[in-house]
Amino acid sequence: MNRNARLFAAAALLAALSACGAKGPLFMPQPPVEEAPVAPADAAPAPADSVPAQPPIDPATVPATDGNG
Repeated sequence: MNRNARLFAAAALLAALSACGAKGPLFMPQPPVEEAPVAPADAAPAPADSVPAQPPIDPATVPATDGNG
């Protein structure tokens, strides 16, 4: 084997081993997530079957703790 053939073989081997330089395992990227359409501000109010808000807590009705958890 002449010198040029050896040099070409070594360069091809190094190029194949160097890959693209990416670290870690190869993966397929996830498809982009489609965002939900935004309703205009003058749209109908939320449906009545939604969960109602909790009433505020009255501090006078909450039992006191001794601070030990």
